[in-house]
Amino acid sequence: MSLYAKIDSPEDLLRLSVDQLPELAAEMRAELIETISRTGGHLGSGLGVLELTLALHYVFDFRRDRLVLDVGHQCYPHKMLTGRKHRLDTMRMDDGLCGFPHPDESDYDLFHTGHAGTSLSLGLGLALADKQAGEDRHTVVVIGDAGYGAGAAFEAMNAAAELDVDLTVVLNDNEMSISPTMGAMSRYFTRIRTGPLYTGAKKELAELIKHIPVIGEKLDAAVHEATKVLRSTIVPGHVFEEFGFTYYGPMEGHDVPRLIHTFRDLREQKGLKLLHLLTRKGAGCELAAGDPQKLHGVKPSPAGKDGEADPPLGRPAPKLPGYTSVFADKLVELAGKDERIVGVTAAMPDGTGLVQLAEAYPDRCFDVGICEQHAVGFTGGLAKGGLRPVCAIYSTFLQRGYDMVFQELLIQNAHAVLAMDRAGLVDDGCTHHGLFDIAYLRTLPRTICMAPADADELEAMLEWGIEHPGTVAIRYPRDAAPRADGAVAPIELGRAVTLREDGDLVLVAYGTMVRLAEAAADLLADDGMPCTVINGRFAKPVDVATLGPAARRARLLVTLEEHAVQGGFGSAVAEALIEAGQVLPPTLIIGVPDRFVEHGTRPQLLRKLGFTPRALADRIRNAVRTTVPARL
Repeated sequence: MSLYAKIDSPEDLLRLSVDQLPELAAEMRAELIETISRTGGHLGSGLGVLELTLALHYVFDFRRDRLVLDVGHQCYPHKMLTGRKHRLDTMRMDDGLCGFPHPDESDYDLFHTGHAGTSLSLGLGLALADKQAGEDRHTVVVIGDAGYGAGAAFEAMNAAAELDVDLTVVLNDNEMSISPTMGAMSRYFTRIRTGPLYTGAKKELAELIKHIPVIGEKLDAAVHEATKVLRSTIVPGHVFEEFGFTYYGPMEGHDVPRLIHTFRDLREQKGLKLLHLLTRKGAGCELAAGDPQKLHGVKPSPAGKDGEADPPLGRPAPKLPGYTSVFADKLVELAGKDERIVGVTAAMPDGTGLVQLAEAYPDRCFDVGICEQHAVGFTGGLAKGGLRPVCAIYSTFLQRGYDMVFQELLIQNAHAVLAMDRAGLVDDGCTHHGLFDIAYLRTLPRTICMAPADADELEAMLEWGIEHPGTVAIRYPRDAAPRADGAVAPIELGRAVTLREDGDLVLVAYGTMVRLAEAAADLLADDGMPCTVINGRFAKPVDVATLGPAARRARLLVTLEEHAVQGGFGSAVAEALIEAGQVLPPTLIIGVPDRFVEHGTRPQLLRKLGFTPRALADRIRNAVRTTVPARL
C-alpha cells in the first residue's frame, strides 16, 4: 500500500517518520497532477507548497493551532491531508470541493478566502484574540511574495509590532503571482535570493564583539549604530526586522526534513517571526514549472467537463474567442492609432488580456502588482497627465479599489476606462464572482456603466469609452463572445436598442442576458405570448426615453441581469422610471438572488440559477399567470 493511501488526517501523518515524508510528497504530487489535469483547477501554486504543507501539518496541530493561507488557491495539498482527498476530483464543481479554503468543508479551514494580501491581518487578529483569552497556541500565516506586495499586508505588518503577540509568517517566495511578481519588494526578494546567506549574521557579529577581551563591551556600544548600516547591507530581511519581525532565511522550501527542523525551532520562540522560503511554482511537474503562468489555473480535459444538455444562453461554439481576447485585440488596435492610450492592471496581465498590449507597446502597459487601490489611483494620475488609461481589473478585485474609484477618478472627472473582466459568474465561487459591480458603481455620481451583448458591442463600447471625456466602466464575462447577427447600432450615451417590438411582454436585458432574453422570447412567441426585447446597454444612465413608452404599454416588465438583484440593473430601471414620474407596470426583476453563490462551472451555475431560455420562459409564464391582471 502506498504511503498516501494511509493518510486520511494529519494524525495519520505523524505515524510516518521524517525520512518517509519525501516519498509521501512524491505520491501526493503525482496524484495532484493527475487529478487536476483532468478536472481543472489551480495546479502550480499547490505543487509549489506541497513540502511546506507537509512540514506544517507534521509540526503543528491545526485542530488547535491556527493556519491562515493567503489567497488560498494553494490549499489543495492541505485538503488532501485533512480528510478531503477522496473528493479531490470534485474540485470547483457544483456541490464539490471549493478551490479555496472553506470552513463549511473542514474545521481545518478557518476562513473562506480568495483575495490576496489579507492573511497577515487575519492572523494578527487571531493571535491577539488568543493572547487576550489566555490561549497558548500558535498562529501560522503563509503568504506569497506577490501577496506581500499588497497594501493590506504592509498595513498589518506595520501594526504587528505594537501588539506584542506570537505570530509566525511564512513567506512563500516563488517570484510569481499568476504572472511574474512586480515592484520594488520583488526586487528586494531577488537580492536576498541571489546574495550570500547571512542569516543570523547580526547576532553572530554582536556575540563576537562582546567576547573581545577588555574592549568588547565598549566596542559593542560604539559600533551599535554602525552595525545598523552594516545589517542593511549584508543581512537579508533587514526590512522585516525594522517592522519588528525576526527574520530567518532564505532557505530551500522543498526540503521536508529541514523544514520540519526549522518549524520545530520556531514553535518554541515567542514574538513575531518571518521564515523566508524559496519555492518553485509547479515544482515536480515539468510543464507547470516550465510555464507557471499558463498552468496557474488548468482547464479541465474534455472528459472532466460536465454535460450541457440545456446550454445557458444558447451558448456559442467554444471555438469563438472569449470577451477577454476580443477586448485585448481591440485595445491593441486602438493603441496603434492613439499613442495616448495606455493599459494598467493589478497582477493580471494575462487574465485581463493586457499582455497583448505589453507585447505590442511595452512602454505603455503597467502591471502594478496585487495593488488594486494603487492601480485605480495611478489610472487617475495618468488621466490627469493627458493620457487615455484603460484599467483592466476583474470585477471582484475592483471592489478593493472602490474608494479610489470614488476619490481619484469620479470626483476628479478622470478621462479613463475601467474594463471589468470576469463580471458575472465564474468557476471559483463567491470570492471571485463579479456580481456586485453595478450596485457599487452606479450609486456614485458621474459613473457611466455599460455592458456589451456580444463581441461587436464590446469593441464599439471600448472605442466609445476611450473617447468619452469621463470615467466609463464596461463589464463583460469570462465566456465565449458571440458576434452580432447584423450591423451594430452606434453607441450613444445612455441609449438602449430595441431588438424586437412584438408584444406587451417587455424584456429589458443587460449584457450577457440579451441573447438569453431573445431565446426566451422565441419560446414565449411559440406559445402565443409575443415579446418586446430591449438591449439596455447602459445601467447608468438608463434610457428612459426608450424604456418609458415600452413600460407604459407593458402588461409585464421583465429585467434581466447577471448580477445581484439588489441595487443592480433592474433596480436602476425601476428607479429611473419612477423618477420620471411613471407608474410601474407589474415588474419582474431577474438576477442573482441575495445570497453568496458557491463554486461550480459557469454552465452549471447558470442553469442552477435559472439562466436558461427554458427556465426563463417558464418563470415569465408563471409571473403572467399569478401577477398580471387579465385584460378585458
